[in-house]
Amino acid sequence: MVYAIVMTVIGFDFVMSLAPHWLSNLLGAYFFMAAWLTGLMTLALTTIFWRRHLGLEELIPPRRLHDLGKLCFAFTVFWMYLFFSQFIVIWYGNLPEETSAMMLRIAADPWRPIGILMVVLVFVLPFWGLMGARPKQTPAILGTFAVISLAGLWLDRWVFVMPSIVQSAPRAPLGWPELLVTAGFAGLWALCHAWFAAAFPIVSPRLLERMEREGAGVH
Repeated sequence: MVYAIVMTVIGFDFVMSLAPHWLSNLLGAYFFMAAWLTGLMTLALTTIFWRRHLGLEELIPPRRLHDLGKLCFAFTVFWMYLFFSQFIVIWYGNLPEETSAMMLRIAADPWRPIGILMVVLVFVLPFWGLMGARPKQTPAILGTFAVISLAGLWLDRWVFVMPSIVQSAPRAPLGWPELLVTAGFAGLWALCHAWFAAAFPIVSPRLLERMEREGAGVH
């Protein structure tokens, strides 16, 4: 509950405040659910990495990856549900103070191709790619679609922020500043993850003991 409230407030204060005349009650839920989907896709990547790096194929069998893939698939659909719910209400209401922000991102250049690409990366490709059971159980396929989704979620944040700051431009303002800021936050996350991995066991000791007992024939 704290996570949902804090991320909702961040969405309202850091994103919607950049467009003072725009109002969407769904933005808060959309913002924190997109962050939740980002966490799931990152969890899929870290699980695949540690599974291979530590030789945990028996501990994390394909059926475990299947469960994780189902979560990624389900919240990908839910992300699209919130995106479309926000869009259809603004489109149906047809109020200038609401449609101006949406039309800027889906109809005006140079933002339109980026907005379409964002939807394709976050929803279209992962939806069709992770629909079957085999892609969810295959580490390479699951990891590939996780990377695709994370790239689309980065564009999602960028599309909601940059058009409010630079409404018209000859080309999309995407360059080294944005990439370096992203690299900085990614490095900060990697340091936190490395600290956690050094301070706490990556694999539950109880789970390892249970596997050893089962391997020795003790049930």
